[in-house]
Amino acid sequence: MTEEIDRVNELTNFISTKTGVKGLVDAEITKVPRIFHVPSSTLSNNRPSDITGLNLTVPIIDLGYGNTSARNVVVSKIKDAAEKWGFFQVINHGVPLTVLEEIKESVRRFHEEDPEVKNQYLPTDIINKRFVYNNNFDLYHSSPMNWRDSFTCYIAPDPPNPEEIPLACRSAVIEYTKHVMELGACSSKFSQKL
Repeated sequence: MTEEIDRVNELTNFISTKTGVKGLVDAEITKVPRIFHVPSSTLSNNRPSDITGLNLTVPIIDLGYGNTSARNVVVSKIKDAAEKWGFFQVINHGVPLTVLEEIKESVRRFHEEDPEVKNQYLPTDIINKRFVYNNNFDLYHSSPMNWRDSFTCYIAPDPPNPEEIPLACRSAVIEYTKHVMELGACSSKFSQKL
């Protein structure tokens, strides 16, 4: 019972700061709060399997962006990777490296903003909010809590108005969205052949 009360107190204190995990890092804490600890009983039950000698390489699918003649080969590789692995890495997908680097940098810029700026995007009663900042999206459902701050930007089927996206990442999100939507259309063509 005391442990549960301590957890509730730590959780309440964490929520009241409204600064998220970034706030803990900025405060230069020297000890990770217990609400983020994985119980030792869970850790002892989740020992990694012995994978010695296994050749574990994530399948890489080269979309050969712009090369429609290789479509059947790509479809075959996607099918094989999906059946055997359930996932794969895609290269030559048409999203320029500069766009990928800028979206990562813009995410960093947003998370470096003052809490007052980020907190404008916290979840509220507004159902159709297009950009949502979470300083731990599963506060009441996860034990331990996830050590992360994140945001979600709902871009499809209807993209947000630019003003709904924070200035720190607005142009990058808009540009990234254009390329991802094109990639989605390309992926749809591949999935029709599966």
